[in-house]
Amino acid sequence: MSTSLGLGSIRTPRVTSVKNSIVLAGYAMCASLCLSAACQSPTPFSLRDLGSGAWAAIDNSAAKPDLAGSNAGFVIGPEAVLVVDTFESSAAAQKMLEAIREKTNLPVRYVVNTHYHLDHVAGNEVFAKSGATVMAQDNVRPWMRTENLKFFGEKITPKQREWVDNFYLPDVTYAQGATAYIGINRGEVLRFMPGHTGGDTIIYDAQANVVFCGDLFWNHTLSNLIDASTKEWVETLNVLVHDYPSAKFVPGHGEKVGDASDVRAFRDYLVFLRQAVSRAQADGASSANVLKVVLPQVSESYGKWAFFDFAGPGIQQTDEELRHLKKLPQQPLK
Repeated sequence: MSTSLGLGSIRTPRVTSVKNSIVLAGYAMCASLCLSAACQSPTPFSLRDLGSGAWAAIDNSAAKPDLAGSNAGFVIGPEAVLVVDTFESSAAAQKMLEAIREKTNLPVRYVVNTHYHLDHVAGNEVFAKSGATVMAQDNVRPWMRTENLKFFGEKITPKQREWVDNFYLPDVTYAQGATAYIGINRGEVLRFMPGHTGGDTIIYDAQANVVFCGDLFWNHTLSNLIDASTKEWVETLNVLVHDYPSAKFVPGHGEKVGDASDVRAFRDYLVFLRQAVSRAQADGASSANVLKVVLPQVSESYGKWAFFDFAGPGIQQTDEELRHLKKLPQQPLK
């Protein structure tokens, strides 16, 4: 989700529908923001060297209109480059391509979309035009131009619809995973893991011991749960820290690259949320009252985390999930 529209600045969320709350959080208005000539354009991301050719690109939320809107990254191998996610604007993607070109003349062979959300895929075409093959889990391709429309709400404009309709779709998809080689002995492991959307991929680079998590990991940041299955998500996070205990974890959102303790902290937030909502339901609280009961608890324990305005929608969405009322993106028929 984009930090450009005041995410984290509203300490007490409005008690509205989940859809309106998400829209007010401003998932995708970047295309029309900051059009005046006076608007300055700072670097949309900062690069963090993770060693062995792996780099994290950390979102700079102050950058407008060249909005990143999420974290991304890339790995430079002996023969080629693999890019992880392409931000929320083509302008930011172009700047990442330029940053790669400053470091190597090797071709960008692959782009991996960690999931379908628009803040991670809007710059795909920049890399496709440079010759890259875009890869993602099977569900990402059909969802990219359909499910992303919901983030604009019922008053979506023709310009916004056209923007989503023109997203560059993955060229190659997979069910459970793949290995993308950027050298004879340098294979990037792409691994489907459930939780955030139902189409999430992590990318593991063994040489640098880095896991690019996409939005399966938010570092000390409250998460968007609109498509989430939190039970599966908790299990996924347990697998991550078990399988990669000493790795560096690049979050989809958050100002720092994390370690296993940070992943566990985020897992504990999801567990805390599920338990608090479950207790409120067991005490007979209606959905409206669940929000009133649980929000102070989340504020007390996680009020200093970024994107706190996701607390209210997250409580409502978890309430719907535990009541088996939550509508998730439908997996397409094969």
